[in-house]
Amino acid sequence: MSSTSAPKDAPPPYQGGADSGHNPQDPPPKYEPPKGPQGYPQPAYPPQGYQSGGVVYSQPQPVTVIQMSYGPSPVTINCPHCQNHVTTSLVYETGALTWIVSGVLCLFGCWLGCCLIPFCVSDLQDVVHKCPNCSNTVGVFRRLN
Repeated sequence: MSSTSAPKDAPPPYQGGADSGHNPQDPPPKYEPPKGPQGYPQPAYPPQGYQSGGVVYSQPQPVTVIQMSYGPSPVTINCPHCQNHVTTSLVYETGALTWIVSGVLCLFGCWLGCCLIPFCVSDLQDVVHKCPNCSNTVGVFRRLN
């Protein structure tokens, strides 16, 4: 191997000599923000309530959402559907707990009909809260999630 040839894994030589127009000793160029009316710099974002050309800019206001928790008993609410102040009516539906208790009863030999008892016990079923005026569902209480 000769001393004048470059190794095969070396990078190619740098081609930007003195004729490239950039001297590495020069400082970086200065940045000036764009000028607005009367030579003042423009703000990045308009301040709250800023008016420009008939358009008023303002920040959106936060929205508060109240999460209502429903339980196994009726609750008094303002119905989101009909806007009436009502006490919810309850409808019981088969849920996960009902099926689990029924399956456990089957495993312990209660398969001749006793395994169906959980489907008749409201304390083992999920509770659906409905508006008595418009009959829309307003919430659900699940015994198991």
